[in-house]
Amino acid sequence: MNSFGEESIVLIGGEGAVAQTLAAMLSSWPVGFYQADFSDSDGMMAAVNAASLILVAVDDEDPAPALSCCGILKEHDSGIAAPVAIITPEKADAGLRLAALRAGADDVIGLEHNLNAAAARISALLRYNALQREAGTWERAAVRTQADPVPDDNVKVLVVAEDAALRQDILKSMLSLTTTIATGDLPEALYLAASHRFDLVLVHGGPQLSDAMRICGQLRCVPGMRFVPLFALSEPGGLSVVSSDAARSADDCMDWPGETGELVLRALLHLRRKRFIATMGAGMTDAAEDAPPTEAGEGLLAPDGFARALNTLKREASEAGEPLYMGVLRVPESVADESAAAVASLIRYHLRGREAASHVEAGLFAILYPDRGRDDAEHAIHALHTMLDASWRQIADERARAGVLGSAEGDDIPVFKSALMEVG
Repeated sequence: MNSFGEESIVLIGGEGAVAQTLAAMLSSWPVGFYQADFSDSDGMMAAVNAASLILVAVDDEDPAPALSCCGILKEHDSGIAAPVAIITPEKADAGLRLAALRAGADDVIGLEHNLNAAAARISALLRYNALQREAGTWERAAVRTQADPVPDDNVKVLVVAEDAALRQDILKSMLSLTTTIATGDLPEALYLAASHRFDLVLVHGGPQLSDAMRICGQLRCVPGMRFVPLFALSEPGGLSVVSSDAARSADDCMDWPGETGELVLRALLHLRRKRFIATMGAGMTDAAEDAPPTEAGEGLLAPDGFARALNTLKREASEAGEPLYMGVLRVPESVADESAAAVASLIRYHLRGREAASHVEAGLFAILYPDRGRDDAEHAIHALHTMLDASWRQIADERARAGVLGSAEGDDIPVFKSALMEVG
C-alpha cells in the first residue's frame, strides 16, 4: 500500500544482466516492475505512460541508443511525466553522466557490484515522482517548467557525523555549495530537522552503512523531511552490509572519505530535483511544506496533526481495501511529565517509513502503522514496548544514581502498557 496508487518501474532495454539484477532487487518492494516489450507496442506505451519511473539501459557498451531514447522521452511534448534515468551494469563514468544530463536524464545509475546506492537512488526518483504528482505536475506534464540553477546562498545543508574529523571533512566539501550546519549528536540532529528547513542532509554513521541508514530512517519520520534528500555515508567498504530494502531510507549513499567532486555532483543532482517544485508557479503546493506541526521538544506530531494524518491514512486504507493499524502506549503514572520527551525520543527512534506518532494526551502515545499487516504491526508495537521497558530501566538506574528518582529495583521500575487496534 502507498499514498499514490500502485507505483511501477518500466525498464527499456537491458534484457540480460540489468533486467535480472533489477528484478531481484525489486522483488520485495511494493512496486510493479515491467520490461518494455517491443512486440506489443500498445502495451508497452500504456506501461510507459503509467510508469512512476522509467529506466533506460545502456546495452553493448554503446550509450547512443539509450541517450537517444532518453531524449525522446524527455521532450516537452512527449506526454511522459515520470522521471527518466539511464542505467548501466557498471559504474557510470563522467562522460556518460554528462551526456545523459544533456539528454535530460534525471539520474545516471550504475549497478556496479553493490546495489545499495542504486536502490537509494531509485527510491529517490520514486519520491521525486510522488512529489511531482502531489504538486499537480502530473496533469501539466506538457507544460514542464525548467528548474533554475541552485542559488548557493539559499541552500541549507545539515551534516550529521559523530566523528569530529569526518564532520569537518564533509563541511569543507560542502563549502562550495552552501550554508551548512553540523552536529555529532543524534537528538540534536532530529531537533534541527524538525525546527529548520533543510535542502539536503548528509549522514555519516561510521564504519557500517547500516548505522547511517538507521539515522536516515529516523530523519525521514520527522515532519517536513519526507522529500528532503538524505545522503548516507560510511567508511570505505561499509556499503556492502545493507540490504537494498534498507537502502530505501536514503536518497543516495557512498563511501566517505571519498571524492569531493563526486559528492558535490550528486548533491547538485538531488538539489535540482528538490528545487524543481519551487518553480511550478502559483497554485502548486509542495506537500512537504504543509507538514503537520510537531509538539515542541518532542519531534512527534501534535495531536491535531496526528488526527489529520489518521484521517488521510484511513481514507487511503479504505480505498485500497486494506486495514490500518494503530498502536497505543500508556506511560506509567510514576513517569514524571518532564520525562515525556525522553519517551517520545525512544518512540521516534522506533518509527520507519511513513509511520507517525503523537503524544495525544497526558501519559498516552499513539503510533500509526500504515504499511504493515497485523502480524507485522503487532511485532512492531511489542518491540517498541520491550525497548521502552528496557530503556526506561536504564534511565531509571541513571536517575536513581543521580538522586532524581527513588530506588530502581523490582516493583519500583515503571511498566508500560501497549495495545494494537484496527482503525480503518
